[in-house]
Amino acid sequence: MGKPKQYWLLKTEPGEWSWDDQAASDGGVAKWDGDGGDGGGGGDGAVDVRTVGEMRRRVELAELKGDGALKGFALLRQPRLSVVPVAEDVWERICELGGGSSSSSSSSSSDYSNQSRGGLPRFFSDVLPTSEGGVVRVQGDEFWHMTKVLRLSTNDRVELFNGKGGLVRGNIQSVDRAGLDFVAQEDPKTVPPQMPQWHVFAAFGTLKGGRADWLVEKCTELGASSVTPLLTERSPSVSENRVDRLQRLILAASKQCQRLHEMVLNPPQKINDILPHIQKSKLSLLAVAEAPSLMSALTSSRIEPDGIMIVGPEGDFTEKELSKLMEAGATAVGLGPHRLRVETATIALLATLMLWSDHHQVTKA
Repeated sequence: MGKPKQYWLLKTEPGEWSWDDQAASDGGVAKWDGDGGDGGGGGDGAVDVRTVGEMRRRVELAELKGDGALKGFALLRQPRLSVVPVAEDVWERICELGGGSSSSSSSSSSDYSNQSRGGLPRFFSDVLPTSEGGVVRVQGDEFWHMTKVLRLSTNDRVELFNGKGGLVRGNIQSVDRAGLDFVAQEDPKTVPPQMPQWHVFAAFGTLKGGRADWLVEKCTELGASSVTPLLTERSPSVSENRVDRLQRLILAASKQCQRLHEMVLNPPQKINDILPHIQKSKLSLLAVAEAPSLMSALTSSRIEPDGIMIVGPEGDFTEKELSKLMEAGATAVGLGPHRLRVETATIALLATLMLWSDHHQVTKA
């Protein structure tokens, strides 16, 4: 008789190693050492953790604490533990609360679509079929996500998008160890980008604890055309290791929010590098403490095909930097009476601009 199966809870801050990071890792397998899924914590030991499936709904800690069947769960007594053994009955109850795992069903396409605003599950592919009946090969992370995480298989219907406005519906024709073949059930569609195109310049390179990740993710969801890390005197660098992570976040957020044009993450630029962009733009807004209100500036502004918004670092721009930006043509705008964090100011400004743009588009129509 074999040993009973042992279950474990491995806990890591999302800013250090999130579920999306784990699912997007090489083959869904990553080393975990208590500090993160990349095995970079410097500990003496690590284990390989493989992605198998995900809960159909998120289970919050408060919900666990309020469930009488989980009173003996060690996590609830010592919530700061990174590794917690999980009894089988506790495991089954948590899975029940989470609606089951996506790995527990062989026909998860319909289940997944019920949770998606767009209907069919959507995946990224650089290349789309050129016409109905065309076939393309899907490999790598998207193949893993489709077949190992969501357990999609032959004949399941999905959508592919290319991040440039292209979208096509079809089904999985065949699956092998290296990838799958997708066959189009229709001619691909091309959707034009939303107008205007807002380009975000924000000094977020020195943000810690997942705050930069959150900023980029929310810019993607809100519809920014591009995000450029801004290098300033008080935020002089961006970690090169962060770029790949941010690209994965952008792709995951694009799929989640159903946008068809993938947001561009530009290389970092210094203040002097963006001055020509400001000079060419007819609408450049610069977040500055105690400046005239944003709404006042928008009331007197016309909608333009492209716009620029600029947010400074923690500690704000220096006086010299502000002078350069405003002399180039940026309009200083205030975001209220309180001091805001970089990510808060960025999202507050972008959300307002997107709503303002949408209002003008509806009014124009």
